[in-house]
Amino acid sequence: MATLITGGSGFIGLALAERLIADGETVILFDLSAPGHDMLVRPELAGATLVTGDVTSADDVDRALNMAGIDRVIHTAAMTPNAQREHDAARQIVDVNIGGTVNLLERVTLRPAIKRVTVLSSVAVYGFSQPAASGLFEEDLSPPAPAALYGITKLASEQAALRIADLHKLDVRVIRLGPAFGPWELQTGVRDALSPHYQVLRMAFDGREAILPRSMAGDWIYSRDAALGVARVSTSDALKHRTYHVSGGVLSDLPRWCEIIATHIPGFRWRMAEIEAEGNVIYGLPKDRAPLNIARLAADAGFKPQFHLEDAARDYLGWLPQAGEPA
Repeated sequence: MATLITGGSGFIGLALAERLIADGETVILFDLSAPGHDMLVRPELAGATLVTGDVTSADDVDRALNMAGIDRVIHTAAMTPNAQREHDAARQIVDVNIGGTVNLLERVTLRPAIKRVTVLSSVAVYGFSQPAASGLFEEDLSPPAPAALYGITKLASEQAALRIADLHKLDVRVIRLGPAFGPWELQTGVRDALSPHYQVLRMAFDGREAILPRSMAGDWIYSRDAALGVARVSTSDALKHRTYHVSGGVLSDLPRWCEIIATHIPGFRWRMAEIEAEGNVIYGLPKDRAPLNIARLAADAGFKPQFHLEDAARDYLGWLPQAGEPA
């Protein structure tokens, strides 16, 4: 079985590659360029093939899909802009996030050997709408209300992919991914917003004090758990739905993360900001979102996150030096 991962040089793309290779799959990474920090020489990615190209180009996507044996596609390619990039490059965001998805699906329709396309979307499609009565966002009960171009384009790409699937009788599944952190997230200049967890670690390594604007509670998911959830959606034959949530399943916050990191990195200092604007850890949302309900994927594919926050910290701190980051 061979899987093409669009956006394969990115944070989630590489985490997925690690997971699928560990499961014995052949992986083809498709992206504009090779991943930074010489990631492809790492043993966890041994055997992965890189095809460079633009997801908005039919010729480039065809070249990637023509690699031998591809029977599944996981579409993670997207622009994840901050407000400044929204201001400066709105058209490009729309072209990549919506146009790239449509282009990919159109090229897939010409290849009957492809069994499933999994489209990675985001909790951002809900914006800051009210959760369901459960206090969670529910796939069928929570109406999307995106608040920024990222969420707007992600919702449109979901809908476009599912409509093309209906027209061409394709098996397309959508994943709305919660906030993620962990291995394969690196400072490459491609992603506008790095997770607060990564920012805290950088400050700890650099001997700087971390000042948290607020607790930043959320259903944070460790990247290796995120990859497990996405892989389950891509490969399971028992799925009953078209849209699934993948997130940490429990709430955690940044003060607890800082407490854990302080036990591993002596001398690390952190505190809460007296006023939010004083904080030096950047969190891309003006307020916290409700968590995602992951019961649907648990029921259909047995998904359960494996890493509690303490486990994630130990694993992440063990991985970072191997990735060329200080420890």
